[in-house]
Amino acid sequence: FEYHTDIVTKVIELKNKKLVSCSCDKSIIFYNKDNNEYKKEYSISTNGHNGPVIQTKDNEICYHENNNNSIICFFDLIERKIINKISNISISYYLYDSMLMIPNDLLVITGNNKISIISVNTYNLIRTIDVPDSSYIYSTILLNKNMLLTSDKNKKIKQWKIDGDNLQLIFKK
Repeated sequence: FEYHTDIVTKVIELKNKKLVSCSCDKSIIFYNKDNNEYKKEYSISTNGHNGPVIQTKDNEICYHENNNNSIICFFDLIERKIINKISNISISYYLYDSMLMIPNDLLVITGNNKISIISVNTYNLIRTIDVPDSSYIYSTILLNKNMLLTSDKNKKIKQWKIDGDNLQLIFKK
């Protein structure tokens, strides 16, 4: 399907099996599956290039909007409107794995020498962790409910212990 007019930065499948794509063309498109084919249901225009995107709740997504500053937007899928915005969060722009949900309804966002932790229930930034010896943190993966791995531009992999709403560095290579 060819609905975007610029680079598509992320496509995700929602829990309800619909698709969402975001792009540098300042749009996010939502798709329904019809006879084994995805068709555009609706789209929204944003104020900047978009990506990445993640589903944070059953009826909510979160996406990054870059408009000369980083804005994290929470969007209600039922009401089709923005619920909340958080400004100035460092994020690894365009990267697939720079947003990750971890236990306790927390959203981890990785960026330039930083990891930000946001509560998706209150839409508050809980903390930002400075990551020494790191450049852009490109990839984040949840190993299990207590462990997280990150990789960065400097070819370093770090293992983190999830401790409530905090991360503790336990290993780097």
